[in-house]
Amino acid sequence: MSGSNRRNLMCAIVLFVLVWPVAHVGLVARYRVDPWELFAWSMYALPAARVQIRVEVERDGVTSPLRAMGELRKNVLGYARRTSLLGTLASPASLVHEILASDESIDVVTLVTREVILDPDSTMLVGIEARQRHLRGETGP
Repeated sequence: MSGSNRRNLMCAIVLFVLVWPVAHVGLVARYRVDPWELFAWSMYALPAARVQIRVEVERDGVTSPLRAMGELRKNVLGYARRTSLLGTLASPASLVHEILASDESIDVVTLVTREVILDPDSTMLVGIEARQRHLRGETGP
């Protein structure tokens, strides 16, 4: 490797090390990406993200929890892991499609995510919930 190539490589590495912390903090703030992943720098300021997923299904206007077994249960847990890592960038489309395909009587699938975060105002750990409601026949998630 020539001297100028080595110098260019070193400049690129230094530039990456200077820019990535700001980009990573932005990803965590905007998309709730896990601050402990992706060559994390935000991990020093935030607790590790752990997302719990609860799936509710609606049949003929009656809501009940999904009783997922086997492969479907593995996929729900996999979606929880992806959501812990990728935050709002994780798409629920395939999971919702699989749940609806598993039982024709299901009209609505609601994914309830619960995450413990550090509240900047109170500096306390608080649980926040978000709900995503998906109707049978929707064109997208």
